[in-house]
Amino acid sequence: REGNQLHCEIEQLALRRKWELDPHPYLFFNPDETFTFFGFNVDRATGKLRDPATNRVLFENLALERSLIQGLEIQDRRVLSENVATLNKKQKIQKLLKVMGKSWGDELQTIIDPDPTYELTMDNVLKMLAIFMRFRADIPVIVMGETGCGKTRLIEYFCQLQQDPNQPLKNMLLVRVHGGTSSEEIIEHVNQAEAQAKQNSQRCPGMYTVLFFDEANSTEAIGTIK
Repeated sequence: REGNQLHCEIEQLALRRKWELDPHPYLFFNPDETFTFFGFNVDRATGKLRDPATNRVLFENLALERSLIQGLEIQDRRVLSENVATLNKKQKIQKLLKVMGKSWGDELQTIIDPDPTYELTMDNVLKMLAIFMRFRADIPVIVMGETGCGKTRLIEYFCQLQQDPNQPLKNMLLVRVHGGTSSEEIIEHVNQAEAQAKQNSQRCPGMYTVLFFDEANSTEAIGTIK
């Protein structure tokens, strides 16, 4: 029994996936009825989905039918073969804004980079998209990583992209958690964030307001956050 239990535990651990070691293919149906591919393109000859960086097949048993490929090409011939990793920063921002349904990203030449000093890598783009889709599904988000790896900066840039350039609003509330942070303080921050979110949603519908607990695991009151 002990051997079987150990085998089951090892199998469960083997199922765990590391973000940096796995591809992250996404297909988004945008609010303006367009669609966006990220992390893969389509082999026109076979219909297989391939990683544009390595050209390896992502799913062995998944292939698009020729009729679907033709339909996608009619709408946008670039989308099947586009390698988003080669796009410049403004083009990546435009892709993000399209998925987020922000109209100020329609014209490439008018896009404003909220922070020119921020390096918008493909990994950061994919993480922002993953966070955005969890927000849409009302799923809480936990961002894990060592101190100084860029978690806070990622969320800040994500929030800045959500802001209308013509009326920027405060849509990120940062709480730097420490050993002395109490349950009462956490609850107070949540109430403040709710009030701010209601104001923001009235002035800029569709914009998310983020309450970010930085180093959340450093307080004994982490149960309150959970």
